[in-house]
Amino acid sequence: MSMSYIVTNDHVRLAYSDVGDGPTMIFLPGYSDIKETWYFQSKYFSENGYRIICLDWRSHGCSAHTAKNMKIMRLAADLHELITTLKLENVILIDHSMGASVIWAYVTIFGQTNVSKIIIVDESPKLINDVGWQAGIKNLNWDNFIELAPLILQQPLTEQQMPATLKNVRNRFKTDHPFDADLGYGLLLDHMKQDWRKTVINITVPQLFVVGDK
Repeated sequence: MSMSYIVTNDHVRLAYSDVGDGPTMIFLPGYSDIKETWYFQSKYFSENGYRIICLDWRSHGCSAHTAKNMKIMRLAADLHELITTLKLENVILIDHSMGASVIWAYVTIFGQTNVSKIIIVDESPKLINDVGWQAGIKNLNWDNFIELAPLILQQPLTEQQMPATLKNVRNRFKTDHPFDADLGYGLLLDHMKQDWRKTVINITVPQLFVVGDK
């Protein structure tokens, strides 16, 4: 995956890959993850008539590592700057995990004008459970939120292991650009406190939700 860069209006350098021609799909990683997670999707769809763009969030992967503006709404602005800088229209937005929060924030701020479809992979619109909502992170509620938040990355989130071929691709970049959990902690808290349920209901473009039994 070859790399390009944009510089945001708050002067943060963001890395992205851009390959193929055709309708544009933007793949967005989750918290602490990197654009190379989408290596095989990028290869497959770019070979089958799509333009594929994969973005590293600020303080993730090959983008600048900084404590500046580590908020979901700022990441949505970063996505908007990528779309406008590259003059993209009718994009298909595809995420994993926290990337969904950024998509919903993007729609909240900038609307759906440049979005044709949304695909959400493995993310609830509300992560903290309460009396009326039990579709968040298992066993997470407002009483134990502060206690459990720092431990999120330490618990296994799936039963299936990542295929070795993908792990090898990711590890090459993660070794050179390790994630700084201290820099990212404020972003994690901001992400976990969001409630996007009304946003999801009000989106009018097609949405596909993908969840895994394992």
